[in-house]
Amino acid sequence: MMLKRTFVAGMCLTGLIAALVIVTGTGGLAGAAPESTPTLTPVPDPVMGALDLEAIAKIDLSTYPIIPEISEHARLIYQEGLARGNDPHTFIKVGDCMTHTPDFLIPLGQGEYSLGEYESLQQVIDYFGGNEQNPFSRESQASAGGFNAASVLDSMWANPEFCQAGESPLTCESRIMRPSIALIMFGTNDVQYLTEGQFDFSLRSVVVATIHDGTLPILSTFPERPEFPDKSLLFNQIVVQIAQDYDIPLINLWLALEPLPDKGIDAEETTAMSVPPDGGVCTFTGPNLEAGFTVRNLLTLQTLDAVLKAVSQ
Repeated sequence: MMLKRTFVAGMCLTGLIAALVIVTGTGGLAGAAPESTPTLTPVPDPVMGALDLEAIAKIDLSTYPIIPEISEHARLIYQEGLARGNDPHTFIKVGDCMTHTPDFLIPLGQGEYSLGEYESLQQVIDYFGGNEQNPFSRESQASAGGFNAASVLDSMWANPEFCQAGESPLTCESRIMRPSIALIMFGTNDVQYLTEGQFDFSLRSVVVATIHDGTLPILSTFPERPEFPDKSLLFNQIVVQIAQDYDIPLINLWLALEPLPDKGIDAEETTAMSVPPDGGVCTFTGPNLEAGFTVRNLLTLQTLDAVLKAVSQ
C-alpha cells in the first residue's frame, strides 16, 4: 500500500536538513554502435570543490531563454533511456515544497485546467496523462517539503513503506516510474542551509544520477528567496552553469517570474509561489498568468512539448 504524504500548503519544512552524500558514477551510457550513429560520451562525476565562482559570477540570467531548445545531446539521453526500457509517457518531479504541492501540475492530471490560447498543449496532457500512474497528479517520492538537493540523494529521507532498503528518494521514484524525463528544481531551501559548493556538488549529483538511469534531466532556475537575494542569484547562476556543462534543458523560471507581482512569490510565505485568487493554477488565461505557480505550470507544459517535438524528428 502506498504511503500518502500530506501536502502542507505554502510551507517548506525547512527543519528537514539532510547531510551531503556522494553519488558514484557508473560510467558512460553509450554502448557499441556504428561510427555513423551518434552516441553519448561518458558523463563525468561531480567533484566537490571544483566550482569556479569567478566564472559563475559572469553568468547573466536575463540572457537565457525561458523555454529551452532541446540539444542533440539531450535527445541522445532520452533515446538511450527508451532503448533501456524507460517509459516515454512518464516523467518524475524532483524538488522541494514548490514541487511537492497540489499547485504544481496536479490539476492537469485531475482535469482541472483551462488552456485558453494554449490549446495545442492538450496533446502533451494527453500523452503523459494517459499513463496508468499519471505523472501530473502523482505524489512523487523524489519531492517533499524541506528537501534540498542533498536530501533527495540520501536514503534517510526515503519513504520506508514505498522504497526499498538503501534507496534514496530519487532512486526509489526512478525505479518505480522508469521515467524518460525528470523535472528538477531546487534552491529555495538550499540558499538557507547549503554553501555554494555543496549546492553545486549535490545538484550535479542529481543530474548525473538521472542521466545514468537514462532519464533526461530538465533543470529549472528557482524563484528568488527574498531573505537571501544575493545567494539566490548565485545559486541560480550555478543552476545555469550545470545545465550548460551537461548540455541539458533549462527552464528559466527566474526570468519568467521577474515581471510578476512580488516576482511570483507568495508575499506572506516566501518559500511558496503565488496562486491566483480563484486558485486556478492551471487556468492559463487573463490575470491567472500573474501568479507564480500558474506560470511554472505553463512553462513546464511548454518544455515537455518542446522535448516531444524534438525527439520525434
